Amino acid sequence: MQIFKLFFKIARSKIGIILLFTAVFLGFCFPMVNSSKEKLSFEESSLTVCVIDEDQSEASKSLIGEIERKNDLMELSLDGAGNGEGGLSLHDERVIMDAMYYEMLDYTLVIPEGYEERLADSGNSEEELFESYKLRDNYQASMMEQYLNNYVRCVRVYLSEGAPLTEALAKANEELSKSAKVEIVTPEESEVLDANFTDKFAVFFRLMPYILIAVMINVLSPVLLSLNRKDQKARIECSKVSVSSYLCQIFSGSGVLVVLIWALFMVSGMIIYGGFYKGLHCHLAVLNTFIFALISAVIAILITAFNPSNTVVLMLSQLIGLGMAFICGAFVPQSMLSDGVLSVAKILPAYWFERANDILAGVQIGELSDVRTCFIVELGFLLLFVILTVIFSSRKTIKFKKA
Repeated sequence: MQIFKLFFKIARSKIGIILLFTAVFLGFCFPMVNSSKEKLSFEESSLTVCVIDEDQSEASKSLIGEIERKNDLMELSLDGAGNGEGGLSLHDERVIMDAMYYEMLDYTLVIPEGYEERLADSGNSEEELFESYKLRDNYQASMMEQYLNNYVRCVRVYLSEGAPLTEALAKANEELSKSAKVEIVTPEESEVLDANFTDKFAVFFRLMPYILIAVMINVLSPVLLSLNRKDQKARIECSKVSVSSYLCQIFSGSGVLVVLIWALFMVSGMIIYGGFYKGLHCHLAVLNTFIFALISAVIAILITAFNPSNTVVLMLSQLIGLGMAFICGAFVPQSMLSDGVLSVAKILPAYWFERANDILAGVQIGELSDVRTCFIVELGFLLLFVILTVIFSSRKTIKFKKA
């Protein structure tokens, strides 16, 4: 057990690094978990709009009234705009853009002279009826433009049916004034849902792949790299320790350290949970995290088998951790990812971790048998990484002995 003892002798010298990274990632995790507890609600958005009416017609006034019904109209001090004189001066444009820049105004609509005649002529597209001032890549502007297009199309539908302009405007306003009933649907209790599996608990474990991979690589790698130093390696090679015994003791030492780190996170999870974990789904979630902690540890061991520098280790920890987090559903739920992204994510162990966690939380449709399948796939990844680690570590050791 000389290698095992040496492992923890070096690990004790790295205790500061262990505590630093653990504290950093716990500090990253808790705010995200607390923010997830906000109550879901829906509120229809309204914009701050400035309308410049150069047409002063029945149609333009009807449109302004409809816009005002769902949005806030803002008046700006302009040089004669909106009184039929037409055209905006340089000063007017500057006033408008300043208001938008300082986020006092979302959209400026100019209804040019002759709007009412062009509205009745279906040969003019919706874009040709108006002029506007907006900021680029602004979703508020997109909302307003979509609304204007719907309004014009609705008016023209009634005009095409032979309705006079006054009636067409009134019917369009009536049609667009209808509100859609919005209901936020939450998963119902079923055989795969557990009342003890709270929202905070589910979010905490959804973030675990990124945290575990980053912590394991940054904590284990300094210890393993110290063991791979040339002088330390020479002492080990000169001893009677076989390659299989060396790897076994490395895996054992890493396993104990992993369990300690994993237990630290589980205790932290109890603080969020509010006590000891209860219910089958909570226990399965804990087991899921333990399996992924072992996977993260083996990935760290596999990386150090190539003896990279500390800078490369730090880069790889972020690359692997962030990559899996974004693609597999840690930061962005799997339900919001495209089919193409999910197809790629299936070749990564974090995908199966997140899928199992989502099924337990009721976010995805599935049964406990599907959770078991996810566990089996994760264990398959674990076995694959162990085999790769043994192969690369054994080759490196053999080359060192020959040298």
